Parts: sequence; C-alpha cells; structure tokens
Amino acid sequence: MTSRSPRISGSTAASPGASSGKRPLSIHNQDADDENRRKDPKVSRACDSCKRKKVRCDGTLPCGKCAKRNIDCAYDAKYGRGRPPTPPLSTTIGDYQERPRVGQPHELSSWQQETPVAQAVPASQTYSRVSPDVELEGQYFDPTSGLNFLHRAWKKLLIQNEHSTCYESNDTERNQVLTSAGDRPFCIDDKASESFIPDAPTARKLVHFYFETCVVTYRLFHRQTVEAWLEIFLRDRGQQQTLTRPLNNSRAAILLTIMAIATLRMERMNHEISAEDESLTLQQSDCLFRASTKLTDDEMGFPRLESAQARLIQVLYLLQTSRINKGWYTFGTVFHVTLSLGMHRRRDQKRDFPVTSRRDDYITSECYKRTFWSAYIIDRYLSVVFGRPRLYQDEDIDQDFPENINDEDMTAQGPSIPDDQADCYIDALIFHAKIARIIGKVSREVYSVSDLPNQDRLVAAHRLGRELHEWRSSLPPHLGTVKPSTLMPAFRRQAIALQLAYSHALIHTNRPFILSDAAPENITECIFATKNSLELINRMAGDKTLFHSFWWTHYVIFCALAVVYVWEIQRVTRTMDGVNDESMGKIFDIAEKCRGHLERASTGISQNRRYSVILDELRSEAQRCRVLRGSLPNLLLGGLHAGESNSNPDNGSPLFQDGNMLESDPQAMPHEGIMTNLLDSFLFSDWQALDSSAFLPLPDPNSVSPTYFHPIP
Repeated sequence: MTSRSPRISGSTAASPGASSGKRPLSIHNQDADDENRRKDPKVSRACDSCKRKKVRCDGTLPCGKCAKRNIDCAYDAKYGRGRPPTPPLSTTIGDYQERPRVGQPHELSSWQQETPVAQAVPASQTYSRVSPDVELEGQYFDPTSGLNFLHRAWKKLLIQNEHSTCYESNDTERNQVLTSAGDRPFCIDDKASESFIPDAPTARKLVHFYFETCVVTYRLFHRQTVEAWLEIFLRDRGQQQTLTRPLNNSRAAILLTIMAIATLRMERMNHEISAEDESLTLQQSDCLFRASTKLTDDEMGFPRLESAQARLIQVLYLLQTSRINKGWYTFGTVFHVTLSLGMHRRRDQKRDFPVTSRRDDYITSECYKRTFWSAYIIDRYLSVVFGRPRLYQDEDIDQDFPENINDEDMTAQGPSIPDDQADCYIDALIFHAKIARIIGKVSREVYSVSDLPNQDRLVAAHRLGRELHEWRSSLPPHLGTVKPSTLMPAFRRQAIALQLAYSHALIHTNRPFILSDAAPENITECIFATKNSLELINRMAGDKTLFHSFWWTHYVIFCALAVVYVWEIQRVTRTMDGVNDESMGKIFDIAEKCRGHLERASTGISQNRRYSVILDELRSEAQRCRVLRGSLPNLLLGGLHAGESNSNPDNGSPLFQDGNMLESDPQAMPHEGIMTNLLDSFLFSDWQALDSSAFLPLPDPNSVSPTYFHPIP
C-alpha cells in the first residue's frame, strides 16, 4: 500500500530551480496550523454560508470568512439541537458592514449592525450574563434563554417568602386547595348566624353603587330585574326565611356577590386603604362571597341563565380581589355552563332553538347575549394574562351582539323606545367584545406555537394592526373622540377602559417585533402605544374610581413596563428612528411613576408583588445597558457614534440617576456583564411566558437543586 506523503513533490525537491508554478508548502507551518486548530475553541454552530460550503467557521458574528469577503453573515438555518446558541460578537470585525435583510428572524436581529463598528471589541470585553442551568418544578431552563432574569426574580421571591409571615409566604401559597394555590387565602369567619348580610338600607345602597359605579363594560344583568330580586330577598330576610326562598340558589348568589363587590370597591374608592384596612374590608366581602359560592355549589337541577351569571360575577369578584388562579378555574365552569345552554349560538326565534322548553322574553334573550359576550371578553384577557390558550373558539360562535338598548328602556315584549337613541351603556360592551376578538386573533396568529415563518407573523401583525385602527375609528363619539373628562362618570369609565384596551392591544400585537430590524413600523407603534398606556394609567391613578375599576390594570402596567425595559436593553446594539434618547427619557419618566403606582398597589396582592420583583430585574438590566452605552463611546452600539460624548449617559431620566445603586451593587457595573445576548434568543412564545411569570408556582426551597442558587457571574 502506498503511504500518503506531504504535498512536496520529489521533482521540486531535487530541482529547486524548476519552474512548477506552485509555491512549496512548509511542513513546519502545516504542523503549526494543525496545532493552532487543536487549540481553537470548540464551535457548536456554523454560520449559514460556512455550513453550505462545509468549511470551518469560527462561530462569531460576523465570522472571519464572511468578514473577509464582506458578505452577509447569518445564523438563520434551522438548529435541531435545542435552543440555538447566540454567536458572540467578532473580535476582528474591522470594516465589515452587514447588509440589512428583509424578513430577518427576530432572535438574531439585535446583532445586525446598521453602521460599521469603528473599533474591535477586545475578547475581555464580551458581555454576557448567563444563569446556570436550572430545573424548576420539573421544567428545564436553558442558560441561553432570554428569560433567565426570571430565575433571579424567583430566587428573590423565595428568599422573601422564607422570611415572610404574611399570607404571601411560600408555605401559605402551597397549603391551599389546588384551584386556589398561589392566591390570597379567604378570610374565614364562620359565624353561627347570618349577621354578615347587610340590613335593607345598606343592601339597597350597595346594589345601587354596583350598577352606578362598579359596572363598566361587563353589563350582564338587567338592573330592574336584579332590583326586583333584591326586594324579594329583603322581604324574606325580614321574615327569617332561608337565603333561597323564594329566590333560587343562583339568583340569591348573584345578589350576595353584587354586595360583596360593592362593599370592597366602595371602601377602596372612599379611603386610602392600608393592608390592615383592606384585610378588614375583605372579611366583610369574603363572607358574602363564601355564602354565594355555597349556594352555587349546592344548586340543583339543569343550568339556566342565572346559573351562568352567578358564576361569572363570582369570577369578577375573584379577579378584583387578586384570586386569579381560583378565578381561572371558576371560569372553566362558566365556560361549560354557557356552552351547555347554547349561549354561543344565535337563537332561532321560529323554532326557539337550542332552548326548546319555552320562548324567552326580550329581556332574557338580551341577557343571554350580554352574559355570553362578557364571558368572551374575560376569556380573551385571562388567556393573555396567563399566557394560556383561549377557551371560546371563534369558528364555533355565531351569537349576535346585544342590541343597543339601556336597561330602563327594555320590556318583556321588546324595546320601549326607537332604536336610534344617542348614547347607550351597551355600546361599551359591544366594542369591548369586538376588540377582544381581535386580541384573540393576535394570540392565535402572531403568537402561534406552530413553526410559522417570522414573515408570516409580521404580515398578520400588520393586518391585525389595521383592524385595530379601524376599530378605533368606528367608536361612537362618547367612547372615542370626546375628551373623557367632559363625560358623565359612567361613560368616562367606559371610554377610558376602551382606550386602555386599545393601547394594550397595540402593544400585544407589535411587541414581539421590537427585537427585529425588519419591522420598524411595528417598533414605533409598540413604543408609542406603551407611552400612551402609561400616560393613561398615570392619569387614572389620580382618580380612585378609575384605577380600581378594571381588574386587568395591573397587568397592563406590567406589560407596558416590560416593553420599556426590554427595548432599552436591546438599544445597546441598535437605535431606531423616531424613538430617540429624548423620547425614551420622557417614556422613562412616566414609567417610573407607573412603577410606583404598581408597587403601592402591591400591598396584600401576591401577583402584584411578583410583578414588581420581575420588573425590578428587568429594570436593573436596562439600567446596566444605559450605563454601558455611556461608558463605551468608541464602540458603535445602538447607533452610538465614535467620538460622541458620554458625559451624560442617563439623559436626565430618573431611572438612571441612582448613582448610589451602581456603587453599592457590583452587578450594576458594566464590567460585571449584561443580558443583551440573552434577548437575542427571545422567542415569540417567551412573551407569553413573561406574561404568565407572576403565576408560575414557586419551587419548594428544600427541593431546589443547589445550581438554582448558584451566584450570577
């Protein structure tokens, strides 16, 4: 067998003067190259160009070969070994300039430089902040995940809970029935008598307050019918009758829950309520609510309209008292009851289908529609808040919207006035249902778990964004164009609720693209929708009748602040026309105020406290990024040009004026690392994971792997 020899021919060696046209290779140099290759760091992923050519790649962005040839260096090819690793920034970039590409996947977009880098980045200054591998409650977290800051937040929550004696402690959250785990425990006051039920004047006052102040868009009851039930209830209470005679269980439960909601809201709106005062108020409202749930649990027979209404208003009480996990499970019962009654289907008045027992009167028929669409709205928002699938499917629904008619103008035979009345309370319910339907489409198409191309998601976002703008332009004047402060209180609350829903819907539609260079319009719309929602919430905070009117206000604050901080983190590597430092400074000013509103609202509310801790981690990362941008003036990160002054890196924003924090917290200094590379692996589904992060079960400290508490490098 002939052995393979080095690439030096015998003729060349024997005849040095021979002209072969080839340059001799040195054996010594070849050996040195082989030795150097063995010392090269292991690369787990090659760029797309090197992968196609089957050549060695150094795994940086741009890699050496692409930089030398001045061609696009991308890592877009499908990676089949888990979450794709983030390519580090090349230390030999030179004058390489990557060309912008249309449809670039968002997970790598923050590395796409729009201007050439003027100075090479020393290897010692590559910034990363990688958390150790963690298995939490049976779920594995990749160290390259864009959500690793949540690990630090959970660690803080665990430490706080270990030293906490209040209800939010980890043991208290765990030692509850499955459907309430993680919620505030109910105030148990099992009195022998039923003295917790208000007297007649107080009961009438509470029901009046509920319809005048507490109801905003979820108008599922006919007021005059409920007030008639109340008079029967009070008459029989005076005669020492049981709660359900002659009213049935569900109607009596509705009355008790209405009084529970009104008791709680009246106290919140009339006083600056402390944790102790709130606990006392909850003792009263919880007693009413527990009596209500006992009635619905004991309900006999087939379901009826009031069966769905009673459980739906119980869901609203649970959401307003931050028992959101219990609310989720209770809503599942509402969902099944509404389907069993066929409330999702249009009624055939000729055959009276699907309810065949008797033909409903006009009031009952309209309440069917109101109740269903109220449940539909709550389903869409619970889905977004929890990051979970929706229960109602649009393809199964053909129910009509309720008619634009106020309660006082309804009779059993039909409307008592013409249909062309000016302003109607039901308008807000109808338009809230319409925007909830668009939000559901966004969750289904933009956040789809299917392996859709990012370009398809972007197209869907543009289409649904146009639907949102059309929805906004179709609002009646008292809900859209008229200044809310000039409206009567009931319409003012409705107008502000729909404004907040609109801003949140725009954020929900566009936020997945703030990490993408391919969607500048979506980025701009998302940032300014965030600004509008924060400004609106800040105005609401000055009016207690508004701030406590919507159970999802705290989630919208969390959602908006998360967008602000994530945008600031990724601005280290890219800037954006129309969203400059001055604009961001103003947004940060209002963001700090809203963060304060959320912290003050966290008293006694478990998920708000979790929201605050999670946001603190994101805010700290954003703070480090801003310092980094100011401390590396020669590195063109985020549009920071060479020679640009960094004498005022905080741009006057209160978010970055806390110099003492930077000195006292070593992790706050730029050299300690930053999470910009983690955001490069931020997936569409990670936004939903962030939404639901406040409701994930905290691990048992005694069973957590020691790696969970590994110090952050």
